[in-house]
Amino acid sequence: MKRIAFKLITALFFILVVIYTGGSLYFANVLINRATQTLADSQQRMAELNYHAAALPQPEAVTIDGGDVMLAGSFYDNVGDGRCAVLMLHGYTSTRYGVLQYADPFWQRGCDLLAYDARGHGQSSDAYHTYGYHEKFDGRAAYEWLLSKTGLPAEVVGIVGVSYGAATSLQMVPLLSDAAFVVADSAYQDFRTIVMYQAAEQFGQWTGPFVPGAFFVAQLRADFSADDVSPQNAVIGANIPILLIHAQADTFTPPSHSETIYTRSNPATTELHLTPYGTAHARSIIDDYEAYKELVDTFLDDKVPGFGVANGD
Repeated sequence: MKRIAFKLITALFFILVVIYTGGSLYFANVLINRATQTLADSQQRMAELNYHAAALPQPEAVTIDGGDVMLAGSFYDNVGDGRCAVLMLHGYTSTRYGVLQYADPFWQRGCDLLAYDARGHGQSSDAYHTYGYHEKFDGRAAYEWLLSKTGLPAEVVGIVGVSYGAATSLQMVPLLSDAAFVVADSAYQDFRTIVMYQAAEQFGQWTGPFVPGAFFVAQLRADFSADDVSPQNAVIGANIPILLIHAQADTFTPPSHSETIYTRSNPATTELHLTPYGTAHARSIIDDYEAYKELVDTFLDDKVPGFGVANGD
């Protein structure tokens, strides 16, 4: 009888191990290898949003050497020649076209623009997604490419990111201490917090026990440290002007993430705006473009005076 009980317990144990291992492998793949949009998909989605589009010219297609990856990008040469430039980082599973809704406030100032596909997205090299751990170095490579392309000094070249790109932009801060500014819209505070929240929101509370296993597998496969993916830690001690924007109604990444980042930031150089007009994640600029542009313009005029020259001035 004892032998039968032992065999049953052993069999149950192995079944649970198989289930846990399978669940961990599945959710690890969701974390680091989720399907992404094609450029055509991204363009179509942006067209459906009916956002306030900048009158951008046909871009120059460029490739940027990120070391272990090649980054595909679009460079927009502004004839307004405001002696400024902006690097633009898109959100998760999107492409460089998905960040162009943020172009107009900077295009009007005469800034050149560079938008690129993050690693594992669009036409950039296939790679696992590490939420800023490796991507911040890609961003630095793209930023340095932009400096070289335009011949501008870092103090007149800013960074704009949305969601995944916002979190990456903030993690670039320690690497680019001379950058003009960072505008981070709808960032997450750190990898573990957003994953725990999203796991429960997207799949249910039952996924909680699988998250540690998913972290373990994901870190091994993608060669990164989950604990080091932390925008809230990256901004500590930074003097770069930072504008944090988050919709109050955002339920995908709650505004508390930007609030937490703000508590770690330098209050003399950082602003936090929780917008009442954003109806969903990263939609503030779409739902009320004029209010959003005024917010950005006021930040630039206050924290980066003289940045760019508005067309017609």
